[in-house]
Amino acid sequence: MNDKLQVGKKFKCGSSCTISPKNDIIIGSNFFMGNNCHLASDLIIGNNVLVGPYVGFVGGDHKIDEINLPISQSGRGEFRTTNIEDNVWIGYGSIVMHGVHIKSGSVIAAGSVVTKDVEENSIVGGNPAKFLRFRKQ
Repeated sequence: MNDKLQVGKKFKCGSSCTISPKNDIIIGSNFFMGNNCHLASDLIIGNNVLVGPYVGFVGGDHKIDEINLPISQSGRGEFRTTNIEDNVWIGYGSIVMHGVHIKSGSVIAAGSVVTKDVEENSIVGGNPAKFLRFRKQ
């Protein structure tokens, strides 16, 4: 259980999702998360956000540059907050790395690995995720 978790009205979560007990997570209203998602970074999520199944929010994991130490003993990196603004759709199987800022109205294509900020009303996809186009009005 995560005592740091805050959710708004109409929070819906599919089955078999995991939410890290060590992270600060704030989720707005009208949030939907599909099955088997993994929330393991500090998160601020706005309103009207859709998250497909098998999406992971991760980062701040083990340090890897101490060559004389086993990675499992190298310590943890810095946790940076991930910010997902309002009206965002994150597609099936995507991975969102910590510290990323996904701006309002954006769409993350299925299977993407988001390592950089995403501009407002844009569609990104791939590994690493790259800008594909802006949404049409």
